[in-house]
Amino acid sequence: MKISLLAVCAAILVAARFTDVHYVRSYPGGTLLRRGDEAYLFLGTGQTGYRFSWLKFPFVLVGEYFNAPPVPEYQYGSTTVFHITPASTDRQRVEFGEDTSRTGQFFTPFNDGFYAMCNGGSLCKWTNMGFQPATEEEERRFGGIEHLVRGDINNKDINGWSIYEIGRSRGEFQVSVGGKFTIAVDVKATFPQEYAKISIALSRPGQPEQILYAGDGTPKLISEGEYRRDFSQKRSRP
Repeated sequence: MKISLLAVCAAILVAARFTDVHYVRSYPGGTLLRRGDEAYLFLGTGQTGYRFSWLKFPFVLVGEYFNAPPVPEYQYGSTTVFHITPASTDRQRVEFGEDTSRTGQFFTPFNDGFYAMCNGGSLCKWTNMGFQPATEEEERRFGGIEHLVRGDINNKDINGWSIYEIGRSRGEFQVSVGGKFTIAVDVKATFPQEYAKISIALSRPGQPEQILYAGDGTPKLISEGEYRRDFSQKRSRP
């Protein structure tokens, strides 16, 4: 009987060692910017994919709890941008894939748009293709990368824009934009280590509330077929 039990345990361990678990994770959150009677929402909508053995899975969960996530097998970045005015809501989605050169660092709003630093330390500006190298005229007008804001921009007023970062703290807040419409943000998590669930709603006077965004950062276990199909489709996009 003891030998049979040991054999069963050994078989389970072998199966756990050579059977993979697949899961995907999203990173909800972003930045809300307000100026006058218009607002912009820059929202992260990318995913990462992970694969490892069931034997390793408990150690991965412990690492996640202590903010030490595993190295992903796949990464797929994208940004969704909403431009909201009293009369309209325009939505733009830019797919980066595994190319991080169009994401930018030191995001800074300016009079004529949004700037950042791209690969190689060059100034870039947000376009419908993501961040692209700034023209000579744009660089002259903005003043170069030394004018990019480095550090915390949450709850700051920069170049006439009021900035609110979404997902950094739990709770609810509302932003009235020029008295013409309101954007309500709700970030739910029971404790700091929990993955955030974020919803963003738009309210205009006399109109029903519109949900602009709903994101859940909780990792999701999926089958191997779903995992490979999902990321192969993402990679095949232009």
